[in-house]
Amino acid sequence: MNPLSMAKYGLVAVAVIGYIAYSNFSGPSTSYTEESIDLNAVLDVTVDTIYAFEENAEGEPQLGPDETFIAFSEDLAENYNAAQPALHTKPIGVAPKTDASLLAYEDLNSNNEMDQNEDALFLIEVDGENSRVIATSRSGAVNDHHFSGTSLLAGYLIGSMLSRQSAAGVNKSALANKQPVTAKAAASARARAGSGSHSSGK
Repeated sequence: MNPLSMAKYGLVAVAVIGYIAYSNFSGPSTSYTEESIDLNAVLDVTVDTIYAFEENAEGEPQLGPDETFIAFSEDLAENYNAAQPALHTKPIGVAPKTDASLLAYEDLNSNNEMDQNEDALFLIEVDGENSRVIATSRSGAVNDHHFSGTSLLAGYLIGSMLSRQSAAGVNKSALANKQPVTAKAAASARARAGSGSHSSGK
């Protein structure tokens, strides 16, 4: 990596720890698109990017944990946008969060920053206890992809992400218990929740 890139990562790394804007994926202040995202395709790209990142990191001078996480999020955004068929009709950005999750959003102006008018698309999380990557759409659909073997867990990227989770106080049991949910089931659950006590006895 050239000195300019290192300086860039060094500057941005300072911001990632304090990155608070749009950090709550389920918060009411974050708008979202109703367009469905193929979570299977998202997970395929994500896992392929993890393997490629770990492979490319072998034999190279290791970046710090923050720089590594930022570099990975940039690779992920590039690969999401290069996917065929396209994952989304608009450019996708990826915001690295302090709890080691990654928030994908519509990067309408392609400035690699999530602006107020840009919708959240999906969230990527790592479940170390069950060796899997979890993708959650903004509509509530959930899907996962299990790692083959333990090679990824032993890698520097996933190791640093799991350390970041611990430092942020992530509830790993809740993450481990997160199960796949289809978009249809998520919509049905939201409808039931919205109906309140009126659904009783029907």
